[in-house]
Amino acid sequence: MNILFTIRQQRLFVVGSALSLFFISSCGTETSSDSATLNSEDTKNELTVEEINADRGDACDCVNTTLLEIDSFTERMNAGEYKTSQDLNAGLASAMSGCMQLTGHKEADKVWSQQMSECESFSKVRHAMMEVRDKALALKNAEQEDFVKDVKNENNIGASGVLDRLRDGTQSN
Repeated sequence: MNILFTIRQQRLFVVGSALSLFFISSCGTETSSDSATLNSEDTKNELTVEEINADRGDACDCVNTTLLEIDSFTERMNAGEYKTSQDLNAGLASAMSGCMQLTGHKEADKVWSQQMSECESFSKVRHAMMEVRDKALALKNAEQEDFVKDVKNENNIGASGVLDRLRDGTQSN
């Protein structure tokens, strides 16, 4: 059951990583006051979907710009720069500081995603994200194996021994 739970955690991690790739940051060069205005709930309700997405710029330009960042990120990833899944996620978030951030306006975000998916280079973004997902899974599996080894090696008592000690309120020798 514990292994099943960790597999579910890994799947959630991968799905979350992939989704965060597409929606972490926003396109364009808006000022902080423009961003604050866009993020205001009242303003979002007043702006049309077209107006919100017009502030993001061209969807295909967004995809092309993001692809350059992703390519650089995957090169560093494949060179072994990211040693843990947490490092990988932080690097991905940094690499994705661009035009794919959610605005919080569901309809505008949906239309924006659809527009991006119609771009010629979008399949390359998707392929790169599959590489990132695979690397994230490999790092998570390695971390899990290391954790199991560490627990097993702690005084040769294994996880059940650690749990027994915690239940009994005793400490290790």
